[in-house]
Amino acid sequence: MILRRAAIEERLKELDEILGELGKYRHTAWELFQADLSRRWIVERGLIAAASTIFDIADHILAGHFGLYAETYEESLELLRQRVVISAELYRQVRGLGGFRNILIHRYLDVDPREVFENFSRGLEVFPLFAREVLAWLDRQEAE
Repeated sequence: MILRRAAIEERLKELDEILGELGKYRHTAWELFQADLSRRWIVERGLIAAASTIFDIADHILAGHFGLYAETYEESLELLRQRVVISAELYRQVRGLGGFRNILIHRYLDVDPREVFENFSRGLEVFPLFAREVLAWLDRQEAE
């Protein structure tokens, strides 16, 4: 597989669109979030889409540039950190995203609304940082 900047930029655009939709719920108070099942489901679906897009970007970079194939979502984030695609600080902030994504998908009826609310708030801040660091890494690759 060959790293294609256009493919990554397309996925980053998708991530930006997802974050735009999730941002509509940014100012939702916990009480409303907890009480409104439809709103929770929208946010949960958005978080699944954002996480899946991030892992798709990670897999493309790892396979296309480094020839690596992670066995788990968490390993893909760790490999991005090890290869200095993302910073150690960003890695610290996104670590656990794979497990959270799996909780949303596989334990759909048992999902803790408080955990979703907290990850939603954090994701709105951290996911754009992921996009910026990936773009900065792409720029560094082109400059070399």
